[in-house]
Amino acid sequence: MATLVLSTAGNALGGSVGGAIGALIGQSIDRELLAPPRRGPRVGDLNVQTSSYGTQVPRVYGTMRVAGSVVWATDLVEREQSGGAKGQPDVSYSYTVSFAVALSSRRASSVKRIWADGNLLRGAAGDLKVGGEFRFYEGGADQIVDPLIGSAEGIRNTPAYRDIALAVFEDLELASFGNRIPFLTFEVEADEGTLPLREILSDASGGLIESDRDEPLSGFAAYGGSIRDAVMPLIDSYGVELFDDGTLLRGTADVTAARISEDDLGNSADDEPRPRIQREQEPAQSAPASLRLTYYDPSRDYQTGEARALASEQTGKETQTQLPAVLGADDAKSLVHDMIARSWAARDRITVSLPPRYLGLNPGSRLALPTNLAVWTVETAKLDGFVVVAELRSFVGGAGAVPADGGRIVASPDIEFGPLSLALIDIPDLTGSLSSGPAILLAASSEQKGWRRSAVEIGFGGQTIAVRTAAFKSVLGHAVTALQPGPSELIDNASSVDIELIDQEQWLMSCDDEALFAGTNMAVIGREVIQFGDAVSLGEGRFRLSRLLRARGGTEWASAGHMTGETFCLLDAATLQRVALPNWTLGGVVTALSNGSPNVSMGFAGANVRPLSPVNLAAERTSAGDLQLSWIRRSRLGYAWVDGIDAPLGEAREQYRLVITCAANSREYATDQSGFTVGASDLAELGSGTIVIEVQQVGDFGTSPAARLTTIYP
Repeated sequence: MATLVLSTAGNALGGSVGGAIGALIGQSIDRELLAPPRRGPRVGDLNVQTSSYGTQVPRVYGTMRVAGSVVWATDLVEREQSGGAKGQPDVSYSYTVSFAVALSSRRASSVKRIWADGNLLRGAAGDLKVGGEFRFYEGGADQIVDPLIGSAEGIRNTPAYRDIALAVFEDLELASFGNRIPFLTFEVEADEGTLPLREILSDASGGLIESDRDEPLSGFAAYGGSIRDAVMPLIDSYGVELFDDGTLLRGTADVTAARISEDDLGNSADDEPRPRIQREQEPAQSAPASLRLTYYDPSRDYQTGEARALASEQTGKETQTQLPAVLGADDAKSLVHDMIARSWAARDRITVSLPPRYLGLNPGSRLALPTNLAVWTVETAKLDGFVVVAELRSFVGGAGAVPADGGRIVASPDIEFGPLSLALIDIPDLTGSLSSGPAILLAASSEQKGWRRSAVEIGFGGQTIAVRTAAFKSVLGHAVTALQPGPSELIDNASSVDIELIDQEQWLMSCDDEALFAGTNMAVIGREVIQFGDAVSLGEGRFRLSRLLRARGGTEWASAGHMTGETFCLLDAATLQRVALPNWTLGGVVTALSNGSPNVSMGFAGANVRPLSPVNLAAERTSAGDLQLSWIRRSRLGYAWVDGIDAPLGEAREQYRLVITCAANSREYATDQSGFTVGASDLAELGSGTIVIEVQQVGDFGTSPAARLTTIYP
């Protein structure tokens, strides 16, 4: 404020001339500005995410890509998932986390794309590529407390982060990032379109800088240890001329060059001879031979770019300049040429002594000397008696447009996910992941190539639970033709079925008999579990499946009555989400619902916890007239026939229900053996003719499908 004090004193002593003298004493283009020099911000700092107290939050102008500072986070939330092959169950864990990131200390209008570990996490349409919820707060003065943070910390203990643009993630899925919090960067839009340089300088300095420079900037981040650190990258890069008028740092208002005559040169306050022009030139080694400018390139997803300008082909000093601004490659190239030209022009300095009529000369004014066609800028102007001693440096205009190529990057694909196609699958426990209690499998797919876990509501008995789809997309579709009944003992070479996949980019592969009998290509169609050896592409996501193994996992009961349109799904534990259900849901209806997707529902039988139907049911008349029945038990915990080893029971106890029905009557029996003898007297009460024999195993959660045999009595 020295200029203001001297100007006021001059007016008190000598009127308007005294005021001009006082204002001139000590004036110069202000290189120190508002604080002592410190290391300024570096390009790349904006891409370093922090979570430390006292970390500076940048003021964002236009559109920038910033990492921000994590200001709040929960602990990781662990979820258990079961998977693995049959007989080799595997338990894996997935994690979610909730956290908030401060993005800008200046109000912002929106967040566009978000990158996680360099890959796209949120697309331009606002869709998250993994499971979770995202909220954005602009940073207004009346900003409300985020409900999640408030519920976790208590409303009284939770700041609203007013005047801070804030991003909040709730239950962000971490499976895609190695179950850790990824490194995030955000495309923050503070102002739509470009801003003139003068507006950015004024706002970033708190109104202390007033400039007339109108160069448009599409993005800039002001940050650093002081106002000087925040604005100096712009001032230095664009050569902004500022001087202290006692109140503000002002830019040069008049850029018209005043022409100096021969008679105006060589003035002296003490009648001693003065040189008309005193010229000094610093050695060439003081100026850079090359200059590199690092900036943010919007065509490369705001990654850092570099423009380089050479003063000569000779080896010399190289200077690196960091500008945290968004520039196109052409603009950056033009700017770096301007900068190196100013650096070389600054080597030349001229000192002239002018008469009193130049008392109003301000730093930053342009002068044209009579002995030189070049235009010079007033660097300093001070008073020696009534002689104005001005130090000048060469003025350099813009270099004009310089074409450049910023290079290319491999951009993350921005695939916008549409509605999900859902399916509920109620089958025996063939994946080894469903045996602990009643559970249903949730399959989900979409027409797009990409995939993200999405929230789904499972409803039953008037209640709902929230789950997420599996980590990988299901191979899901529907039957175009109806599968005909076929044998379950041998390979069915007579039947085939055409299916159509929802994602036409997915593919089904054939396999040989060895792989087939090892469990490859297991799928569900309707409620029958099959395996296919041959898969022939018919185009547009359609395949013809043949060379089938039928009724896998004891699903013989579902091998007849197939229809077109029924669900097809490849059985892969990684693409199916297990949903545990209460015991009382058995026999009820289960529904799946996701936003924008059609509801699906099915009657829930709990096939994963029900026993399998007995097999090889046989009936033999004894000499005493009795009917001797026998069958073989199967187990839901083991499907292989192993010689010499009985299948595991899989239930708390072994028990069967036997029903014998004829045209006029029926009888029901219970037994704990895999065989039963019906006495001649009971058979006589049933009467003669056709009788139907049904055997079911009784399990902990229900009965198996019935093994059925029809015979004639007597």
